[in-house]
Amino acid sequence: MMILQNINNKKMHQSRRSFLTRSIPVCTLGCLGLSQIFSSAIEPDIVKKPVHKFNKKTGYSYEQAYRFRARLYADRMKRIANYLGHDNLIDALKKSNEDYYTSIAKYKPENILQDFVRPFYEDEGYKIILTIEVIENREDLVSWKVTECLNAKVLLELDAAEIGYATLCHGDDAWARAFNPNIQFIRTKTLMEGHDCCDHCYKMSI
Repeated sequence: MMILQNINNKKMHQSRRSFLTRSIPVCTLGCLGLSQIFSSAIEPDIVKKPVHKFNKKTGYSYEQAYRFRARLYADRMKRIANYLGHDNLIDALKKSNEDYYTSIAKYKPENILQDFVRPFYEDEGYKIILTIEVIENREDLVSWKVTECLNAKVLLELDAAEIGYATLCHGDDAWARAFNPNIQFIRTKTLMEGHDCCDHCYKMSI
């Protein structure tokens, strides 16, 4: 008799669970943090799909990842220079860099200097690959020193600093002017060229 009662109780429990999982929307379960609890009742026969190899996490550091890509890029550029000539390659990289930065910075009359520099302070990508020491931060003038740059570190070590400068640094002036023609960009040193820092200064003229 006790066994029969246990079986009946088990069936009743299963039916209640089935009713709940069919009555409550899945999004509601997720919001309540209950989706995992009821997942076996909703899809009891579905096994978790394995992660595709392209989507598996790697144990690379940022520097290792940058170095892997930079090594391939620098090697290809040096090989292309053998066909085009070194100076022609560098000139093409500089011009394409200017074109790229001009294309991503859309001018609007309301664009102000602080809007342009804000991503350098707030974007996680910049915060990881750059170490910036702010010297002055006003509405019409912003200056800072970049004391560490992962791009410069890696490309200097790969003996590809000139390629790196043409690809990554040269277009900074065009970028600022494309955002707002009244932004004047001044720089006398870069880490990529072997100096102790990049000294960036942005002035907003009216």
